[in-house]
Amino acid sequence: MSTRAAHRRARARGRFVGAFALVLGALAIVGAGAAGVGLAQGPRVTEVQVDPAAATRESGSRVIFTANQSLAGVDPAQVSVEPETDFTVDAAGRTVGVRFPVALDAGVDYTVRIEGARGVGGGPASTLETVFTTPQAEVFALRRDASGTDQIVRTAVRGETPDETVFEAEQIDDFRVTSRYLVASVVDDEGMGLVVVDIGGSGGVDGQPRREEISLPGPGIVMGLQVSERGQLFGFTFTDRDLSVGGGRESVLFTGSLRDAFGDGAGVEPVVVGGEEPSIDRWRFVPETSSLLLNDFAGDLTLVDRESADGEVSSFGTALGIEGVARSTYTALIDRADEGFVELDLASGEQRAVSDVDLGAETVLNHMIPLADGGTLRAYSEMVDGLPTVARVVVVGADGSVGEVATVAQGDALVQVCASPSAQYAAIAVAPEVVANPYDGGMQPLPQEVETRVYDIASEVEVGVLEGFDVSWCEVGPW
Repeated sequence: MSTRAAHRRARARGRFVGAFALVLGALAIVGAGAAGVGLAQGPRVTEVQVDPAAATRESGSRVIFTANQSLAGVDPAQVSVEPETDFTVDAAGRTVGVRFPVALDAGVDYTVRIEGARGVGGGPASTLETVFTTPQAEVFALRRDASGTDQIVRTAVRGETPDETVFEAEQIDDFRVTSRYLVASVVDDEGMGLVVVDIGGSGGVDGQPRREEISLPGPGIVMGLQVSERGQLFGFTFTDRDLSVGGGRESVLFTGSLRDAFGDGAGVEPVVVGGEEPSIDRWRFVPETSSLLLNDFAGDLTLVDRESADGEVSSFGTALGIEGVARSTYTALIDRADEGFVELDLASGEQRAVSDVDLGAETVLNHMIPLADGGTLRAYSEMVDGLPTVARVVVVGADGSVGEVATVAQGDALVQVCASPSAQYAAIAVAPEVVANPYDGGMQPLPQEVETRVYDIASEVEVGVLEGFDVSWCEVGPW
């Protein structure tokens, strides 16, 4: 090897090393500049996670911010939500979660803002912000046809989109819906059955959603159909068709998994209390828990943890009935024989009497359901000379304030009242001109013509009239 060649290689290596050093230096300068800009600007949002549709259906939804750097502690006072609504805050590392303990209103632009956000290393503060829009409200409703096919339809509250038929059968008795599944009790020549429809997916015949039949405990009558969003569960009371004085199941509560209907085909299981299968008059899933609140025909009021290995049971004395369990809470509205209506804290057992309200006339209470904010939605009949006249639907706040919602004219029958998950709307099922409105031939009959009037609770404005009844906002059917 010549000395001249060795010198050329050395010079080449030197030029490469020099160029490499220049590149590294430039990258370091750029990186330092970028870091300096980042520090000068404060934290920035790199990702926001939110499901606006789920936020209108369920309590406990979140907006999750991810920043470009780890954040110092975020105090709830730094967070604001417009329009104003309750929220809680949790933060760790680069993420901040804003949780809404109650469902959000539909068709609303929400702004979530975190002011004064700082990185853990200090530096200037910045504002993290996002805006999202919740979809317009829609419900599922049952439309019976005394001379044709019954249908369950998805319909917009304000009528912006065409109705969509999601299930139909010769005779539909009742139905309930979760975010993913629809379960309906149907009647045919063989008796009653249960069908689950995967409304959140496809894979059925001709591109329709999949559907499966649920194996019942035997031939019999299904009533009290309900669902739970948590775990995608369903339940119903079952009475043997051949029930006699000699024995058989009467109003025994069964529960099962909607998911399993499309999985291993797991069946339904009876609810056991004290080693027995009690006959249940009224019952409710307790929202956001694995518990069931039961009221048997003897009046015993018990709370059963469905997922407890030892079948944990809590007793709350006796009751005449369960009016409902408020969303986002652990509070049930109970009718007691001696105390009247009470709000029962299922965690502590404490209860508080629910006061009646003065509407300026003689009234009889017909319906009352609890709301997530501690208030109630109620329906009263005005009485004149001992006979009912008009029906008045009011909302009573936790502070006792009363707001008028709607009036149902004399001659029309109020069938049921329900509230949307956020209590933005009231759904009032009405049978018009009930005297000339014959009953259908259902297992649980109702007048042939029933419509659902939807009111904005805050403004008392009717926003839509829907054909059908038994809307999916209701915990139970109108019977």
